[in-house]
Amino acid sequence: MLLFSMERIKFFKAEIKFHLLLSILFAIFISFASYVHIPLDDSKSLFIYAIHFLILQFSVFGFLYILSISKRIFLVIFPIIFFVLSAISFWVYTQDISINSGMIQAILESNIDIAIDVVSLQFVIFLFFNLLCIIFIIQKHRKLKINTLKSPLFILSIIAIAVYFLADRYRFGILTRKLPYSAFIGVKDYLEKPNLKLREVPKNISTKKDSLHIVFVLGESVRADHLSINGYRRNTTPLLKKQNNVLSFKNIYTPLTYTAISVPQILSDKSILDHRKNEVYSLYSILKKTGFYTEWIGNQSLEKSYEGLVKTNEKILIVDKFHSVLSFKKEKDLVLLDTFKLQNFSTKNKISTLHMIGSHWYYNSRFDDRFKIFNPMVTSKYVGSASKEELINSYDNTILYLDFFLNKLINKLKKSQQETILIYLSDHGETLGEEGQWFHAQRNKASENPAMLVWYSEKFKKKNPISIKNLLSRQHDTLSTDFLFHSILDVSKIKDFNYKIEKSIFSQKKNN
Repeated sequence: MLLFSMERIKFFKAEIKFHLLLSILFAIFISFASYVHIPLDDSKSLFIYAIHFLILQFSVFGFLYILSISKRIFLVIFPIIFFVLSAISFWVYTQDISINSGMIQAILESNIDIAIDVVSLQFVIFLFFNLLCIIFIIQKHRKLKINTLKSPLFILSIIAIAVYFLADRYRFGILTRKLPYSAFIGVKDYLEKPNLKLREVPKNISTKKDSLHIVFVLGESVRADHLSINGYRRNTTPLLKKQNNVLSFKNIYTPLTYTAISVPQILSDKSILDHRKNEVYSLYSILKKTGFYTEWIGNQSLEKSYEGLVKTNEKILIVDKFHSVLSFKKEKDLVLLDTFKLQNFSTKNKISTLHMIGSHWYYNSRFDDRFKIFNPMVTSKYVGSASKEELINSYDNTILYLDFFLNKLINKLKKSQQETILIYLSDHGETLGEEGQWFHAQRNKASENPAMLVWYSEKFKKKNPISIKNLLSRQHDTLSTDFLFHSILDVSKIKDFNYKIEKSIFSQKKNN
């Protein structure tokens, strides 16, 4: 006899109706919020994401069923989960807010007066209907006579839960980046302790500099070979080509091809070869100890893996912290320049880090209409619906935006009275169809070859002739991203700290 025979279905009819109703309400109030802002302009994309939504909702059913087996536990836990997740989903529906550890931190640590400011009539109405649904569900659940381990739905729920783990194993984040799972993962990440431990900086270190401004622009997903300044067939960097004192280093290498592992390495003395090293020096702690003013202005939410390093800065500003790289309402990177200010005095050293959203997928969200130069572009977030040409066109438009961004920043820095040097480094590259792969977090030449540029002011050139000579001589060297930490300490003339000068782009090139 089949497990789901007609007689058994009839016998468990009330239970089936209850869980079908529960799943529908859960989808309306919570799950669907993660899909409403996804750009899907063709039937294939709609079909794929409809399947994705059904798989996610099926997996949610599994967890809800297990929760519902005990009436007491369901009575206590379900109202809390449903209400809190619904409150969060309201902002995902209305603002495309990203649910991550930063959002959880803001929720848990905000002052009550700030929290009150975000309450609106629409929010209150949404929560009112949410409470009515909770009462309705609880009443229906109390009337259930059958909701036990003997139910055929129990076996189905185990399959549903297995689907969740298998899906996430197949592709990281495929379900966990959507509600309700993103909320639970966000809480988990918020409570987790960072893996990196920061070493105490020696007290006697100092610097020979007194008016140096280092601007470090940390890029995202920009591969070196799509910059025309590096020989790319398209003119993707027309403005940078016209700037004086711009050098491009097209042979940078990193095996760390996603942000969570590449950025901690870049911002510390951790080498790309130090897989197990977890006690590191923060670049900013060292500079701060010598009197540098350190500031971080970012357009990405801080990830746990490098948050501790960033927090060693004196000033930290995340300009759009509630929209992550997954949001389609994410601010464009030019907003960083609106908050970046030149200091009005020239007798203090300073390092400013600007963390871009760069060329992270979804590419069309990274630039405005002025940069829709290469066409046709992608029209859907679903990669399978786009041609290789469309994907590359959209990606190359992000490079045009980067060119505009850096050119505008350089023109701003030219007004400074300090010795000024700008270093741009992408955290990793991007794969654009090579070997059938897309995006990053995978090992191949395109992902492992990030873009890197240096610009220096005339005043810096005049005061640092040897550094400039060495910089020019090393432009075509093959270098790992280890260079960043040691180069900044070298150009800052840090004394009594044991950095590796041979890894600095400002040091003399050694003859083999």
